[in-house]
Amino acid sequence: MYWGISLVRDLEGKQKVSTGISPSGPIHLGNLREILTGDIIYKSMLLSGKDASFIYLCDDIDPLRKVYPFLPQSYSEHVGKPLRDIPAPEGADTYSEYFLAPFLKSIETMDVRPEVIRTGNLYAEGKFGDITKIFIERKEEVRDILQSISGRDLEENWFPYNPRCSSCGRINSAVPYDFSDRYVYYRCSCGNEGKSDIYTDQGKLPWRLEWPAKWKILGVTFEPFGKDHGTQGGSYDTGKAISEKILDYPAPRPQMFERILLKGKGAMHSSTGINIPATEILDFVPPEMVRYMMARVPPSRHIEFDPESGFLNLMDEYERLIKLRGENKLDEDQMTLLDISLTGRKNDEIPDYRHLTTLVQIYSRDDQIERILEKNGNKYDHDILHERIKQARHWVMNYAPESSRFHILDEESPVQLNEDGKKVICNLMANIKSLETWNAEAIHEAARKAIQQSSVSPSEGFSYIYRVFIGKDRGPRLGFFLEGMERDKVEKRLSFSCGA
Repeated sequence: MYWGISLVRDLEGKQKVSTGISPSGPIHLGNLREILTGDIIYKSMLLSGKDASFIYLCDDIDPLRKVYPFLPQSYSEHVGKPLRDIPAPEGADTYSEYFLAPFLKSIETMDVRPEVIRTGNLYAEGKFGDITKIFIERKEEVRDILQSISGRDLEENWFPYNPRCSSCGRINSAVPYDFSDRYVYYRCSCGNEGKSDIYTDQGKLPWRLEWPAKWKILGVTFEPFGKDHGTQGGSYDTGKAISEKILDYPAPRPQMFERILLKGKGAMHSSTGINIPATEILDFVPPEMVRYMMARVPPSRHIEFDPESGFLNLMDEYERLIKLRGENKLDEDQMTLLDISLTGRKNDEIPDYRHLTTLVQIYSRDDQIERILEKNGNKYDHDILHERIKQARHWVMNYAPESSRFHILDEESPVQLNEDGKKVICNLMANIKSLETWNAEAIHEAARKAIQQSSVSPSEGFSYIYRVFIGKDRGPRLGFFLEGMERDKVEKRLSFSCGA
């Protein structure tokens, strides 16, 4: 049974899946695992006939923790202020929206359409007020729960609320000393004294209290989260106890997920600079493929993303499933995997990605590639085809390993061949000229036959052919490669190299 269906099959009643993020920097592929895991669980609920909804929380009232490597040092004056109150690195928007907006645009292309909720707005609307009051009134009970489960002692002056200073604007430098009615009174390290209204956004709860508060406020029943929150004594354990013992609300069904590792570099994280922004991912990865990458393995397994050769292999795997679906050769789990992965766009007739990475290195214009593809009687969705061509170009330019890059030699460029090599090329020229159809299968067979006629090993024979066209001993799949070139240019190059 597909892992998403297995997770939700025993659930009863109305379900609400929640995920979220603090938009403190570029939202990257690693962050995508959280929201896509939530979306896969949500869609698995729908496929299972559940009454379900999906929300995404933007924790825009969280403070800026430090000056991250991608920020200028001038941002040191904003450390401690809510992200929603800090100017964007560029433009007129806020810091939080600067990073959130492109991410939301990206996930929409992947058919991820949650209800987006900004946590700062929930505070501003007074949604946290009653729960904050409960936490303050039962402060010692809350403290005992946090300390006993986490195994860590809280500071003597710990208070279940962080006021925002009305003078410096920071949310991590004011120390509460009293509470009355709806106001928390504080003294800030900047020298200011004031009071915060807990029914507004003049402060916020600490994370370990805010998380269970959200569950109750929003009616969350299922939440995926990273393994750092799910360790023994971690924020889910304390959140569950706070939710059930203090707020009288059943904790959501948890689902931990492993990290996404960038091959050769480790776990992705915005603050370390080890990441590929979500917007950059979609510059070379089709949106369906991003979904497939997340959906094909259970959340309990880590994903190692290799943007070079490994990515092409993954594309081959995905496209093979698309082909088998058209032939009605998929089992139920594979069908569910594709249903979860597809974004509602027409994909079946798009040429495979690997072939496009070859064509974009032969032709500089999209219309040339489209003409070559349609020459064999194929007709493709224009917009999706050109999007895929653009993605293939981006991959070649930015991620392709040297072994996948090539340059077509001029028809009369000199090439060094021994007698065996000339024999292969001359035999290939004769076989090519006799072909009735110009397609990958026929060309590959002509090459295989030429090598056999020349009494050399297959690897040696193919190396001679690649050397003639790209000056390397290896290259893209030969049949598709030569099919993508104009037939007369192939014949002229072979004729020159053969010495005919």
